[in-house]
Amino acid sequence: MIPLAFGLALAVASPMIAAQNTGAVRAHGPAQPTGAATQQNAAPVQQSGAAPQQSVAPAQQNGAALAPVAKTEIRNQAAYERLLNNSGVSVQWLWSADRGHLTAKDENDVVRIDGTQANFEGTLKIKGEIVSIDSDRFVFRGTILILDAPDKGRRCERTGDYEFRATGKRKYWRLQQMESCGRLTDYVDIYY
Repeated sequence: MIPLAFGLALAVASPMIAAQNTGAVRAHGPAQPTGAATQQNAAPVQQSGAAPQQSVAPAQQNGAALAPVAKTEIRNQAAYERLLNNSGVSVQWLWSADRGHLTAKDENDVVRIDGTQANFEGTLKIKGEIVSIDSDRFVFRGTILILDAPDKGRRCERTGDYEFRATGKRKYWRLQQMESCGRLTDYVDIYY
């Protein structure tokens, strides 16, 4: 059942979107949010000559500052060492770029990470602290920023707590909250 607010928004927006959308259609996966959240996360419709699309993930929209991590909870020593000795960071939109550099340091019992991947296609920046780390996952508290990727003018900035998880035999942790900012799916990976 479609919530009433979403149905009304869709009924009002569909003719306008159809009239303005003369370009190619790009599919990036199914939409997840419903109700009022859908209206917050809906990608703005852009006309030629309009200002660049700027989206903000829901975690940042509440305006509350993030509490600093007092101490990173290390539940698996091997995973902790893999993170400190990581081999970089990437987002799939920058497919022709070299893997970005990610610094991970343990400062006063708090693991902090700071990394960038960039080229002519766009930029990925990640900065924050690790709340906890297990054998196959860790919780990151901080900001993930993607600029100009996959489209010039796109700005996707999200701040909050995010889980990165390694599955199977993969040699990287992948951001689990992938859908954000205009419903695009961003595969942010940290390699070990």
